[in-house]
Amino acid sequence: MSTNSRSLRGKRVLVTRPEHQNAQIAHALRTAGAEPIIAPVIAIAAPDDPIAAAQAVNAAAENAWVVFTSANGVNAFFEHLNARREDARAFGKAKIAAIGIQTAGALRSHGIYPDLVPHTFIAEDLADALIAASEPGSKILVFRAQEAREVLPERLLAAGRRPVVVAGYKTVFTSDPNFAEKVARSDVLTFTSPSTVQGFAYNLAGAVAAANAAARKTVACIGPITEGAAKEMGMRVDVVATQFTAQGIIDALTTYFTGG
Repeated sequence: MSTNSRSLRGKRVLVTRPEHQNAQIAHALRTAGAEPIIAPVIAIAAPDDPIAAAQAVNAAAENAWVVFTSANGVNAFFEHLNARREDARAFGKAKIAAIGIQTAGALRSHGIYPDLVPHTFIAEDLADALIAASEPGSKILVFRAQEAREVLPERLLAAGRRPVVVAGYKTVFTSDPNFAEKVARSDVLTFTSPSTVQGFAYNLAGAVAAANAAARKTVACIGPITEGAAKEMGMRVDVVATQFTAQGIIDALTTYFTGG
């Protein structure tokens, strides 16, 4: 559904994504007539073991596949390459997989067209697609967030592949002294990852306060994994975007408020 109808007119929407990623969703909200309230609750930082990340980048060509589970992982990988004045040739003959279209887009911005992008953007489906596309014994580098779920490497290992899991970055909570006021004046709360749900609670001093603050709001999540994290926090989830992108959550909200 197009957001050009301004069907979100007058809605005040809390945007909890990291600061460097909120411009796209803020623009889409304004196009739909909504007022974005920018309140990032997480930021991207170097992993606890940056040497391991650098070594994994250096050895990328030794893998049959290199797998990226987020655009942040792609950016972290290429930061290592840029620091050494290297480029995409570092992949050698390794094939490249991306968990979804935003991650694939980040790769394309560096001149890389991934060999594999699953139809649905969750780790379970990425694992199934990789198993189907690879041979038993294949060495697969999973370059991901430090706090990521284990389902992808566990499934690969169970299928006889050799996953090499490396933290390319980590997410950290950010503090906003005006956060509670921003939440109070919002009509809609948006969450794009489990980390944003956790960061929301962090800024409101715990799960109980977070659930209470969300009780009279419309709560929108990208995908079932984020939805699950919100429900575990005690929130009622009203909207779940089936397209795991910023535009996907805007379209889902448009459908929700227009009864489409």
